[in-house]
Amino acid sequence: MQLLIDNQQAITGYITVGSTDQGIEYTGTLPDGFEKNFKPSLYLLQNGTVVANQNYVAPVEPTPDIRPTAEQESLTVMAQQIADQQQHIASLEQALTSLAEGGTKS
Repeated sequence: MQLLIDNQQAITGYITVGSTDQGIEYTGTLPDGFEKNFKPSLYLLQNGTVVANQNYVAPVEPTPDIRPTAEQESLTVMAQQIADQQQHIASLEQALTSLAEGGTKS
């Protein structure tokens, strides 16, 4: 296994197959759950041994901005205007049909 470490000796990645120029060969024992629980900087290489990083702080994932953009808001307004116009046209067509039918019956 090769470990990729940063300048604070935090393990940022590892390779079990193959090799890399930046990797450090490691043949010692690993903490229980190393591969299952691995996250960059969760483990350290101290004195040739892999140990859990007691000062590990999980990185905060940025929350996406879920508000609509100005373009999306404009498109929504235009879509509503079109829907309103289509409804108005349908009511006008209905009124014209009623007038036409009323005019032929008399």
